Amino acid sequence: MPGKEISLPRYAMSKGRILISIQWGVSVVLVWYLLSKIDFEESFHALRNVNVALLMLSVVQSALQPVLGALRWVLTVRALGGELRFAAALRYVWIGTFFSQALPGVLGGDLVRIWLYWRDGAGHRLAINSVALGTVIMMLSLFILVAAVQPGLVARSGSLVATWLPLLMLAAAVCGLAMLMFSDRLVRRFYHLRPFRAISYLAVDARQTLGHPFIFAALLFISILAYLNMAITVWLIALALGLNVSVADCLVLVPVVVLAATIPISVGGWGVRESAIVVLFATIGVSSGHALTLSVLFGITGILVSLPGVAFWLSSGFRRSDILQAAAFTTPKE
Repeated sequence: MPGKEISLPRYAMSKGRILISIQWGVSVVLVWYLLSKIDFEESFHALRNVNVALLMLSVVQSALQPVLGALRWVLTVRALGGELRFAAALRYVWIGTFFSQALPGVLGGDLVRIWLYWRDGAGHRLAINSVALGTVIMMLSLFILVAAVQPGLVARSGSLVATWLPLLMLAAAVCGLAMLMFSDRLVRRFYHLRPFRAISYLAVDARQTLGHPFIFAALLFISILAYLNMAITVWLIALALGLNVSVADCLVLVPVVVLAATIPISVGGWGVRESAIVVLFATIGVSSGHALTLSVLFGITGILVSLPGVAFWLSSGFRRSDILQAAAFTTPKE
């Protein structure tokens, strides 16, 4: 029940530290490599002449992300027959955003949201699966968007990989979703084991969510809108730096950048996101120095937007010890 003390197993803490260390290592190596290849004078010149008003506008634009995330979560919970007020969802999403953006490697934002919703009275299954299915739908919508911009990606890069890879990833995502929806039938023999029982619950809830066609369509629309909002944010930062980048360029390239940054090999996507932007924006004539500056400012924008999450966390009366409680909540028990 909410408020109950939960201990974090030592093996989980050790595995977590190893994973975080690897992610930090990847981020440091990638950023160091990029810094060794760029023209710092070019970057400093862009920063000295940055349009502060446009830069601040990009922060405001990016602040729509938690709002869209909260709306998507409320609809997911409703599809599962639960209840979650939008104000509470927005508060929890913003807190989760802070933990993901400002404190990478400490605790995933999704775990924080699950724990907060559980403390608010939601059942263990509803808290976990509503967030998990939201993530699944977000990834599906990202694959759909990347496949949709594939012609523009091919036109800009001329790469054969860009011709077939997005469509192949979308097909794999659809197959993966289908497997998830019916995975309970595959693990029925092992239902007495907790992990397989959790998979069964998730499969049932996935079918229930997709069984609401209007809600499912709304979830896809909101998710795609969130990614397009990121593209607009990047475009505003590019304008602030005086770069010759169009809205269409950002709508085509940014979803691919976001997809690359979702690969969980670095801290908060740092290093991977910068590498992707440097490579992809080079196809439209943006130098590596300007591209790296653009990416770093995009990352800083995300951190600035996450800061209200601190106020929400502190105003809720949570303490430092609650971070470990949140981490332990979804840790598998031996």
